[in-house]
Amino acid sequence: MREGVGDSIRDGEVRPGEQLPSERELARRYGVSYMTARRAISEMVEVGLLERRGREGTFVRSYGAAMLATRTLHLMCPDFDTADIKTFLRLGARAGELEGWKTHVIRLSPSNERAAARALEEGDLALVLAAGPELEGVLGSALKAAEGRAVLIGNRLDNEGVPSVLADDSQAIRLAVHHLQDAGHIHIALVSDHPNHAVDRVQIGAWRAALAHEAPQDLIVVNTPRHESATEQTMERVKTYFEHGGKATAIITLADEMALAAMAAVRATGRQVPQDVSLINSGNSPLLGVAHPGVTCIDVHIAEHIEQGLKFLRAAIENESDPFDRLRFVEPHMVERESVAPPSSAQ
Repeated sequence: MREGVGDSIRDGEVRPGEQLPSERELARRYGVSYMTARRAISEMVEVGLLERRGREGTFVRSYGAAMLATRTLHLMCPDFDTADIKTFLRLGARAGELEGWKTHVIRLSPSNERAAARALEEGDLALVLAAGPELEGVLGSALKAAEGRAVLIGNRLDNEGVPSVLADDSQAIRLAVHHLQDAGHIHIALVSDHPNHAVDRVQIGAWRAALAHEAPQDLIVVNTPRHESATEQTMERVKTYFEHGGKATAIITLADEMALAAMAAVRATGRQVPQDVSLINSGNSPLLGVAHPGVTCIDVHIAEHIEQGLKFLRAAIENESDPFDRLRFVEPHMVERESVAPPSSAQ
């Protein structure tokens, strides 16, 4: 209901200084209970959009109308930083400003999950970069109820009505495996932080399928605990893998910090990249371009993710969302650098 009232103010049906219909009338109009209508109006009063004037009724504040006239694009992301998150925030803010929207960053953590959900309930727009844990509970429910005004980036809930944009993760892994196979590698390990997450499952499946008729496959599972460092955890897991006889001559990682950690772990076990172990990362960033050696990457095009997300949001604003169009794939491509070479036995 808050979204409906906000739209009526934004569209000029009720102007600054004018009185809203009574809460009972609003409850009938929007098909909700009186208590739900009263609670929604109270919340809008609390944030300064409306004001109650005793027995006169509830009126639209000039400040509130101005706030609603400029749409807000929330950029929601985890409460830590990676190269991909920084790129998402930078490009998302630029894209929002080009649309004439205010942009606001919400870091997803248990302490502000309710604030993120409330922003969606108020009818604001959102691009949401989130993984499995953040999509459960209150935020997940708010995403599903947002009617297309929130778009999930890098993950998918399209089967539950949430517009989703993600790279063709299967294709990204196939590109990486085939590139390594062309260089002569047979033993190719994959490093996954959370193998039960939807995106990781797809990537692991593609990796297994690409190597189905080759030598035994090695999955290095990290499972970083919440609030722990994925970089440190990855380094320890990759070190342990080699110290316990791991035979991979090539590694595929699924995040920038994991790629750098894997390189450090290779060096810590007396090996070198790419002389002894080649490395490809699914995901590209300037950080990996200036690493030593530069890391060969599968570029998943975050800028294109954001553009596709904006197309979903524009359609939602114009009430032109297609219920059968809830998923967009972005095609990845290879960025070759110095981290891949033939295995030492072939050399």
